Amino acid sequence: MLRVAFKLAYFGWNYHGSQYQPHVPTVDGELFRAFERMGINARERRYRTAGRTDAGVSALGNVFALDLDTFDPWMVRVLNSHLPEDITVWAYRVVDDDFDPRRNAVSRLYQYVMLDEGYDVETMDEAARMLVGKHDFSGFAKNCRPCVREIYVSKVEKDGELLIYTVEGNAFAWNMVRKIVTALKIAGREKSPEIVERVLSGEQIPLTPASPYGLILKDVRYSFDFEVEEKGLATLRERIAENFRKFAQLYGVFRILSDF
Repeated sequence: MLRVAFKLAYFGWNYHGSQYQPHVPTVDGELFRAFERMGINARERRYRTAGRTDAGVSALGNVFALDLDTFDPWMVRVLNSHLPEDITVWAYRVVDDDFDPRRNAVSRLYQYVMLDEGYDVETMDEAARMLVGKHDFSGFAKNCRPCVREIYVSKVEKDGELLIYTVEGNAFAWNMVRKIVTALKIAGREKSPEIVERVLSGEQIPLTPASPYGLILKDVRYSFDFEVEEKGLATLRERIAENFRKFAQLYGVFRILSDF
């Protein structure tokens, strides 16, 4: 028996999150069905994931692992042939028998994309950098008290009409990144990073999580590198390019409609 870890990407807008739910489409559910078509019951093979993503959230480098009787890289291509076009497995690694993708992760990297609606970007970046280090993030999380996490990178950058928030840390609680984004938007509107200071100090300030559609789990990092499955990576790039063209056109359509 071999334990194998896989990296996968998915466009999250068609799913009710990554975690399996019996009556709605989820990323886990699609993976279970794909493995079943290969004669493998993933739920009986110590199937574990690096992290759960909410409905609407996408991923480029989420990770899952399970036990297999045997493994050859061609199995990635077979697995992808049974998955819908918005889920792609693109890398793999044979790991130790006790490997757990969540507990053995070194860090997780998220990015959040939003329109620049006149925010003070320098203030947003200043507020974001206050989060670097080890803090109790209870005020930015849901059902997590205390909620001590360590953030390694936290910054806001402007890219044309978009703002991109990048955050990397050892772990993240439920809704944590999206609530941070809401606080950063407030800081950008008010031209003051005070709200981040207040939440970190323990003040209870209601923060509605930002929309899930701007969030992507970009990578989950370990003490080792994954082996890229070239066909899977090429397929993923084609699918990203196809969706880029599609949504670029839709963006243009809504730019025209917004002038109405």
